[in-house]
Amino acid sequence: MLLKEPHLASQLVDSLVENGFIDYEPLVVRKKSPTSDKYVVIEGNRRLSAVRYLRQHLQEYPLRKSDIDTVPILVFESRQTTEEKKHVRAYLGVRHLLGIREWPPLSKAQFLEREAAAVGSLDTVLKEVRLTKSQARRFLIPYRLLMKAGKEIPPGEEFWVLAEALSRTGVKEYIDLETNDALEITAYSKAKLTRVLEDLYGPTSPDGNRRIAAKRRVAETRQLSVYAKVLASEKAREVLHSGKELSEAAIYVDTKAESLERLEKLVRQLKLLINKVAPSSAKARRLRDAVHELEQAVEAFVEQNA
Repeated sequence: MLLKEPHLASQLVDSLVENGFIDYEPLVVRKKSPTSDKYVVIEGNRRLSAVRYLRQHLQEYPLRKSDIDTVPILVFESRQTTEEKKHVRAYLGVRHLLGIREWPPLSKAQFLEREAAAVGSLDTVLKEVRLTKSQARRFLIPYRLLMKAGKEIPPGEEFWVLAEALSRTGVKEYIDLETNDALEITAYSKAKLTRVLEDLYGPTSPDGNRRIAAKRRVAETRQLSVYAKVLASEKAREVLHSGKELSEAAIYVDTKAESLERLEKLVRQLKLLINKVAPSSAKARRLRDAVHELEQAVEAFVEQNA
């Protein structure tokens, strides 16, 4: 599982072949129990998976088994004191929440949720891992919202699309999202959240096993600002959710100046299209003349209403 998406431990194989296992990057482990000779890997599972893969496929690589017979480890006790658990959280936090080997947003959210539940205080965990509440909000709020609503968590980087969407006021207000100081979800509209997830990821397939991405309304994260404005407008929302494209719904949130600019741009594009498909056709002459007349009318209208 770790060799495949989204963890992609297989990407580390070539590096291990070329550089070996770097001593100052030990696996972080704890004993399974005080009397056990087994260890649980707290940090470094991807590297361990890559090492195990190499050991099973030595014939494919210029390595000897002895090259990867042993790896450096940092051992924590099996029954950790509160202070030792704090050290582990701080170690993982500095490495993966603050950017040394940064985890993806979903992994950050899962880590904070688990540790906050174990300690009984999100503030304590944030202090130990040196993360601000505003930083944690970006990925913890969407994670907790999905968990509370019982919605499937989008895999990999797709999770960040919802996180980015919820950073827009128009989206938060549309789903009536409210949180408290502990970043807990105190109120939201499940029906509206369902609609937003369909806009961002596509509707659920008839068998319920996947999202139909081709039918999503927001194709790229750079469209999220426009999407938030559309959700904030009752008329634009109505247009979008009647089956129209996001660009069509956005017309209803344009300022007058933006609408006039959009009109001029559309006429210019229309001219280019006609010249492309019928550059010298006699049959297209009337069409080109009509577009030229339209262009003049639009120029006059814009000048009068600018």
